[in-house]
Amino acid sequence: MTEQDPLHEPPIDPLADTNPSLSIRPVELQQPEPLAGWRRAVGLLSLLGAAGLTIATALLLLMPESAPPVIPTLPATDAPVEAGATPTIAASPTAAEDPAAALFPTVNPDIAAALLNAPLLPADDTSSLVVVRDMYNPFTIVPDRPRNQVIQYVAVRGDTIYSIAERFGIRPESVAWSNPRSIIRVLRPGDVINVPPVDGVFHQVVGSRTVGEIIASFKVDDPYAVLDSEYNNLFGVTPDTILPSGTWIFIPGGEAEQITWNPGVQVEGGDSPRRGYVSVFAPGDPGSCGQINNPGGGASWGFPLSGGYTFMRGFTSWHTGVDLAAPVGTPVLAANSGAVIFAGWNSWGYGNTVVLAHGPYLTLYGHLSSINVGCGQLVSVGQVIGAVGNTGNSSGPHLHFEIRNGDTPTDPAATIAF
Repeated sequence: MTEQDPLHEPPIDPLADTNPSLSIRPVELQQPEPLAGWRRAVGLLSLLGAAGLTIATALLLLMPESAPPVIPTLPATDAPVEAGATPTIAASPTAAEDPAAALFPTVNPDIAAALLNAPLLPADDTSSLVVVRDMYNPFTIVPDRPRNQVIQYVAVRGDTIYSIAERFGIRPESVAWSNPRSIIRVLRPGDVINVPPVDGVFHQVVGSRTVGEIIASFKVDDPYAVLDSEYNNLFGVTPDTILPSGTWIFIPGGEAEQITWNPGVQVEGGDSPRRGYVSVFAPGDPGSCGQINNPGGGASWGFPLSGGYTFMRGFTSWHTGVDLAAPVGTPVLAANSGAVIFAGWNSWGYGNTVVLAHGPYLTLYGHLSSINVGCGQLVSVGQVIGAVGNTGNSSGPHLHFEIRNGDTPTDPAATIAF
């Protein structure tokens, strides 16, 4: 019989005992360690804290309610309060005397006003720190926001170039220079007006001039003051650039031609031989004579100056006369016989002005240094009525001379040879 391998089981005999041939050692279970002492101490403290909170809560619930505080009120008296005096405060009446007083304390209106008007003084009574209550009505301040672009304004009935310019805070010339010149003579409701953000010229490019040439024509020496302006979008443009025709450019501070404004004129009558003409020029102006009867003019026209002159500017739709340069003091002559309907200062830019009525026609003499006639005076052709000057919107001594048929300016060169 061979010795069995201790690592292998012998064949199983179904009739024999089924226990394994290898013995199994019994395992002893370890007992838990006893609870540490510090853990027991923590648990005891937790129980004591919970018990203390419970007792405090019970005491708060069992305490009696305290009486409501007494609200002091001002004495209900009609006696006036002296300025600067400190009003006294009296105790509120009891509920038995006035049950509503304990709930709704009242204050005398005079005392309330005195309290509201009294200044707030700091604790150290430093006068420099006095705070005065603002009793004005509250309102929201909206700051002015300057424009940086040209806007289009639609004219309404009653608008004039002057009123539009005043509304937007710019000169009337800036409005006129930024629009077709026809608006100077006639401004109708519904017309769309270019309004620049500041004084200057809003110009539409026509032709092949360079940007520098355009800017120089409007009396601006530095072209980059325009090219770098916030009012234009001309990035990359130089003074030698030729902009496409139709391009708009704003020249801040630019000036175009001198404009002579056209004040209102009224001419009535002449419908029968027995009725003469009644003329009014610039009603409301300081030099206006009001309604003046005039007998009509003569058949011949004379020259309006007695000395030498230089023809400076002719008639256009926006320059309603001719400019004749001459030394200050050169005598100015009546170009036809008629009546004086304006003599004095004109606020439309003519300065010292004389206007003569010759039946349906008018002649105007502007920028005078002196005036030799008065309202309603009858003058004859060639009579001295004033002297050449430089008053009003004038860049140098000259005579501004006009001939009008009623309220319509006509070219003086068509009547008188200059």
